[in-house]
Amino acid sequence: MRIGINALGLLPGMIGGGEAYLRRLLDALGRVDGGSQYLVFTNRDNHQSFASLPGNFRRLLYDFPARWTVPSLFMTRVLGEQFYLSLSAGRRRLDVLHSPFDTVPLLAPCATVVTLHDLNFDAFPEARGRLPRLLARRLVALSARRAEAIITVSDFSRGQIVSRLGVDAGRVWAVHNAGFGAAGGGGAEWAAAARRLGITKPYVIAFSSVNPHKNIASLIRAFARLRLRDQWQLVVVGHLSLRGEQLPALTRSLGLEGRVIMTGYLEDDLLRAALEHASALAFPSFYEGFGIPVIEAMQCGVPVACSRAGALPEVAANAALFFDPGSVADIAEVLERLLTDARLRQRLHAEGLRNARRFSWEQSARATLEVYRCASAGAAARTSASSARLAIRSAALSARSSLTSSRATVPQPKP
Repeated sequence: MRIGINALGLLPGMIGGGEAYLRRLLDALGRVDGGSQYLVFTNRDNHQSFASLPGNFRRLLYDFPARWTVPSLFMTRVLGEQFYLSLSAGRRRLDVLHSPFDTVPLLAPCATVVTLHDLNFDAFPEARGRLPRLLARRLVALSARRAEAIITVSDFSRGQIVSRLGVDAGRVWAVHNAGFGAAGGGGAEWAAAARRLGITKPYVIAFSSVNPHKNIASLIRAFARLRLRDQWQLVVVGHLSLRGEQLPALTRSLGLEGRVIMTGYLEDDLLRAALEHASALAFPSFYEGFGIPVIEAMQCGVPVACSRAGALPEVAANAALFFDPGSVADIAEVLERLLTDARLRQRLHAEGLRNARRFSWEQSARATLEVYRCASAGAAARTSASSARLAIRSAALSARSSLTSSRATVPQPKP
């Protein structure tokens, strides 16, 4: 097969779980599928970051940035995705074009597959302004109807997509994410990195993002309630929310300077090292379509306390302690229990390692390949049926024309 991968919307270091999904999936596809030809459509900001893909992958540069400004968003998402990709897919005779970030080229002449990770924009509307939310919902709904197949990352998200978007369940495939890829453990020199980040004590690690659904403000308030908080630090990894409560100001107001560390975005090696040295992961999200950090922590043997919202019970199974993300008191109680009960941490360590083995990117890649094959076959069948209908209609019109012509040549009786 000739398979296109739409990476035009990827700005390195900004999408979080979506970026991890794309990069780790491509690495796994390279390991399990040497027979297909892959064309990765890149932008000016991410082109070089795909330079190490296997030999059956080729990069095609769309020379515009993916920076999040209105003009660049228009150039990459509207002109780039809707027109450049559609033309390129036809010119390069693609069998399938996979768009991993929620929307597809509506005019593409080949089978299209879209990964719709979740419906966060709809389920958690305060994460965006009203106009961006309406535009996102419209584009996603159009893409869901247009795509030959929809990949999502959990059974929870599959149910949400089918019920909220009215999509035929037969076109929606749940293909689980996984944790870290095939690379080994964190290669960072941790002692030096920890000093640079300001980590001086045993710590709980958490993950933030530009969207407020990660609920880090509640976690910081819960951390402030811990009786033994002076013995621990809370390390928050990732971009801080662009909307809602300002976390540095909240930290200062609670007197937690030096106890709550905000690292910003970390590259994979340093991120893995930070996870490996953590005493626990706290994951208080209001909504998750999967929750990759939960599996990453379990891979590293780190006990997990997480929200019972969204797909997290499906992903974490019986290998985590759960709490109500809307209750600061419940978060604090569960964290206190986890940090003071060594036997509990040992049990969660073992169960987490077992649970993490349920997920792998190779398994996800093989399932994704099956989606590509089904999408391509479905599009071919529809094209064949359409051609057959067109031929029948053409034959009927031709027969009708011949009949009319023969009638016109028959002498008519004179009055």
